[in-house]
Amino acid sequence: MKWLARAVVALGASTRVCAATALCGSDCRVPTTQCPTEGTNNTFCANAWNSDGKGYQCLDVGDDEQSFVATFHWTSLPVYIVHSYPHVKLGSPLLPLQFHDIGSLQVNAEWGMNLDAGPTPAPNLTLDTAGLTKTQCRANVALDIWADVDPAKAGNETVAGMEIMVWLGVFGDVQPLGWDKKSHNAPRLKLGDHSFTLFVGSAEAGRSTYTWMPDRNYTSFSHDISPLIQYLWKNKLVPADAYIGTVSFGSESFFASDPIAFTAESLLMNITSESGVPIPVCNSPAGKHQPPSLLSMAVSFLIPLFVLSIC
Repeated sequence: MKWLARAVVALGASTRVCAATALCGSDCRVPTTQCPTEGTNNTFCANAWNSDGKGYQCLDVGDDEQSFVATFHWTSLPVYIVHSYPHVKLGSPLLPLQFHDIGSLQVNAEWGMNLDAGPTPAPNLTLDTAGLTKTQCRANVALDIWADVDPAKAGNETVAGMEIMVWLGVFGDVQPLGWDKKSHNAPRLKLGDHSFTLFVGSAEAGRSTYTWMPDRNYTSFSHDISPLIQYLWKNKLVPADAYIGTVSFGSESFFASDPIAFTAESLLMNITSESGVPIPVCNSPAGKHQPPSLLSMAVSFLIPLFVLSIC
């Protein structure tokens, strides 16, 4: 697979150089067509939303726009501060969608994390545990879902009142909001042979947070994660009629003494609605976009999601 050229920038510098094929800092590339032509209508983002001038975040998108490598290097203290979340944001006409109306949310992902190999990124799905430990890497790999009782706010990460995360990997002593290692009563759910524990907390401005923590790193993942979301409203932790507005996949980066590369490939997300709400029909390749069916009570929007966002 060919890979697009990378332009690395120091986020604290007054000038920024980013090639059209690389996303650095807090730049975003937004879809230029209303309907997906290659099965994607997503946004790739490097999302260095909390840069302090002592590091960088860069995102390289594969020429197929279905894979990416994100490189980060944050060295400032304290080490528990999140600096960036390179990710891909799902584009679907079903969103915003009420909690009780979610039929399924299938997520497939292959990912790896290791020391950055140099100026020309290449996909690497290995997990260099020794190297990550040596460089004191602090990061996670996570799905990030924003929600609110107001559908207009649900799609805006800066004002949404609820954040739901499903972590697939964690490095360093990274902990979610609401973390309590002594708690033996935290809810636990299994998706096949994948186990998750729920921690509930709060962030700035009273935002509620719900984080499903894995019992180990899942570098190869293929599951419908809707049971984790349904648990929240069925147990009255969130309003059943609140709206999910955005769904993203990426890696929160905190600290590393050397540059770290995060690779994501073979990513697929498929969200369905229980009520069969109609969606636009786009002329895209077979298997990429599913038109609505009057005979089905579920509507799906299928997209290869191997990309990142920076918003």
